[in-house]
Amino acid sequence: MGLMDALNIGVRGLAAAQSSIDVTGQNISNANTEGYSRKRADLEASAVVSELYGQKGTGVEVTNINRVRDAFLDRQTWEQAGDLGQTTELDNAYTRLENILREPTENGLAAQMNKFWASWQDLANGPGNPSARESVKATANVLIDTFHNVFKQIEDFGMSMNNPLDQKSKDVNNITNQIYQLNEQVAGTEATGKQKANDTRDKRDLLVRKLSQLIDVQTVEDSHGREIITSGGNLLVGPSEAVQIGTYGINTTLADGSISTELRLKFMASGLAFNPRSGALKGIMDSRGDILTRYKDQLNMLAKAVVTQVNGKHIEGYTLNHATGVYFFDPTKVNAGNIELSASVNADSNNIAAAKGGKIVEVTSFLPVGGIPAALTPAMDLKTISNAYQNLTQGGVKLTLANGVVLDEGAGKDYIVDYEKGIITFINYAKYNPADTINVKIAYNTTGFSGNGNGIGAADIAEIRFNKSMTPDKQGNLTQSVNEYYSAVIGKMGIEKNQNSSRKDTKTFLIQQMDSEQSSISGVSLDEEMSNMIKFENSYKASAKYIQTVSQMIETLLGIQ
Repeated sequence: MGLMDALNIGVRGLAAAQSSIDVTGQNISNANTEGYSRKRADLEASAVVSELYGQKGTGVEVTNINRVRDAFLDRQTWEQAGDLGQTTELDNAYTRLENILREPTENGLAAQMNKFWASWQDLANGPGNPSARESVKATANVLIDTFHNVFKQIEDFGMSMNNPLDQKSKDVNNITNQIYQLNEQVAGTEATGKQKANDTRDKRDLLVRKLSQLIDVQTVEDSHGREIITSGGNLLVGPSEAVQIGTYGINTTLADGSISTELRLKFMASGLAFNPRSGALKGIMDSRGDILTRYKDQLNMLAKAVVTQVNGKHIEGYTLNHATGVYFFDPTKVNAGNIELSASVNADSNNIAAAKGGKIVEVTSFLPVGGIPAALTPAMDLKTISNAYQNLTQGGVKLTLANGVVLDEGAGKDYIVDYEKGIITFINYAKYNPADTINVKIAYNTTGFSGNGNGIGAADIAEIRFNKSMTPDKQGNLTQSVNEYYSAVIGKMGIEKNQNSSRKDTKTFLIQQMDSEQSSISGVSLDEEMSNMIKFENSYKASAKYIQTVSQMIETLLGIQ
């Protein structure tokens, strides 16, 4: 080996030490940079083969600068980050739903139902007390308002999810566009196969992690170093483009009749629907499409049960206005968002039917003059025939044609009866003709319900809270009262929230563990870097001293003083 070769060994040593110090400095300066991976200069002894001596050393060279990172941990973290993003949004939904329902508080729906049933019990104890009837009406209106407010708040909450859904879909596009640009930088930098785009890869991995918090991501690296990203089998970042997603609207009719637009996701180019499998976007869509929809349906079921069961008892009773067949709630409005008092009760609390029972009389059949009325005016007013028929009993009107055919009462059948007003409406002229002779048989109550009456009907309504009327088991047996049904709904919501919170905490812990493990691999230790800096500094000094020594040897050889 000549002296010039020896000099080159020293120069290579200086270059290697300098490169290593540069890498160390980069590590130190980025110790607190999010997503930064520790870099390491790979050193390798250089050598040539001599015909005389075999292999001989020619110094050291930097073969590459690599980042120290566990790619498998990254992919595991991205998967857990998607689940965390989803459970976080679900947790927000459950928390907001709890705040809306306000259970158990004095202003909650359960408390208002109990006050409603209690007011009926008070009326049963004092059916002649006008204030008891006003109390029933007032507590019913409070219950109705509570149904309306709870349902409206849930609807508004669902509609408010349009903004985060739209914004986060734009965040997805922004991230995928950046990843596509970084892919091109990585491919360009590594095209020769001799260089690594380490810092660019760090930036790209950080963006993929942020993307995984929004949607599920699956990644694979192509031969040029590009990260190909799919979501649920749909391409998002490919070799030549970043696929854009966006929102589109579905019109929804709210309980108050207004039209609102519910946003959903789609691919902008194809127009196909996009349904992520995890991430915050999945959490938002599940919160609105599953959780809120399910609890709105359950509220509607509860409201319908209250309306139908109270009405079913109420129409069997008698009012202070000497009438039966009166609905307490409007029978056409059976949802939580539109439940209302009937027009009769709303107009006059004396139309609340607290009384029930008494002597039922079936009158002798009679033949109304003119027979069945014309189809254009199909109504027959029984009160114009005789005042004795104004206390009709529910189901007490029986009609028979002259040929002995018995007509059927009920919607979609032969006739319907308004028992409050005493009016028959004929609806099946295919079975009979106008002016056909009709035999009318009526059952009515004669016990003087124009007075205070009794409280039997009110007591029956008060008992609804205890009657098993909902949630049939496998044998068809009803297992819950309306109050128990609602308590079960609230209980299940609490269980679901706790389960989701537990999943959220588990995902958070797993990510922390993976981050800690990744940090132990790729994180910058300042103590280690300071040690490396001293080591490479001494290596630099030693190489410089070696060069100085070789230079002196050359001067001696050349006779330079």
